[in-house]
Amino acid sequence: MNKLNEIHELLKDVESGRLITRKESVELLKLPENSIEAAHLCSVANIVTRKRFNNKALMLGQIGIDMEPCDGDCAFCFFAKSFTKIKPSMLEFDEIKSRCDGFIAGGAAGVFLMTMHRFGFDWFRDMCHSLKQSLPKDFMILANVGDISIEQIKELKEAGVSGAYHVCRLKEGIDSCMKPSGRIKTIEKIIEAGMDWYTQCEPIGPEHTPEELADQIWLGVDMPCVQHGAQQRFPVPGSPLYSKGIISLARLSQIVAVIALATQNNKNQKSVSVNVSNVVALLSGANAFFPEAGEPLKEEYQENSHEAADGFTTALWRQSNEITTADCRYMIESAGFSGYVKY
Repeated sequence: MNKLNEIHELLKDVESGRLITRKESVELLKLPENSIEAAHLCSVANIVTRKRFNNKALMLGQIGIDMEPCDGDCAFCFFAKSFTKIKPSMLEFDEIKSRCDGFIAGGAAGVFLMTMHRFGFDWFRDMCHSLKQSLPKDFMILANVGDISIEQIKELKEAGVSGAYHVCRLKEGIDSCMKPSGRIKTIEKIIEAGMDWYTQCEPIGPEHTPEELADQIWLGVDMPCVQHGAQQRFPVPGSPLYSKGIISLARLSQIVAVIALATQNNKNQKSVSVNVSNVVALLSGANAFFPEAGEPLKEEYQENSHEAADGFTTALWRQSNEITTADCRYMIESAGFSGYVKY
């Protein structure tokens, strides 16, 4: 049996419930992104995810609540102090709440509140507490912040934060100024504190090898995440990694498919995410999006602009309009999902 036939046989077994190994994931990640075998991989992942999550999808909003040139100075980051052009700014509570109201109106289950690596913890904790008190009880407040102590994580949980996004990123310590050990310790603290852990394989560039991707993916296989997924890296002008370019949606979806198959035995997991939101990935094992803005107002449709005046989302470095809950719902419905995951 040749190698390609072995891939097809493996995928038939996986569709019947067999987990893939790390070694097998490397072989699947080596497949040419536009090959028949990669298409078979994405098809099987699509079937597995829809069975696993009862054909339900998930939207979790994102709000960048404060920004400034970051001392982390990561080679892939729009906010790295060595090359960013942004000016310090912070959203007021009323604006944060208004944006959360927009996400609720659009059907999002919760919102990630994003900061720089270093941020004012007391302000963030108190803001989360006030926000939780002013929003529907079932709307989740989630954190996407830098490395913090377990005591701080427990304070956030007490304030009403139910989960946190944290990643030991690709080439951590090489393309970033963080130590892999520090990132992993924070993940362990999130889990120890009883908070839901959200993660992705990111930020993925064309230069990352199948072995590197598998190593990063397997953190979310070996440790109990509530959500795993994949995120492509956007080339930031002026950054050291700008010349590396961007992976295609076909490649991103192939990586999503491997993650969907590698994690299908994780009973805690609610979804497989992809960033940036796209229909291709929804047909390749993803069922979760991160809308960057809530339900657009009628006048926003008329103006054909969803850009926010302050705060940040990935639209900032994509240099495009923000993806709204309406945009996400359209893609989710177009992909044939029948409803939304309930926590």
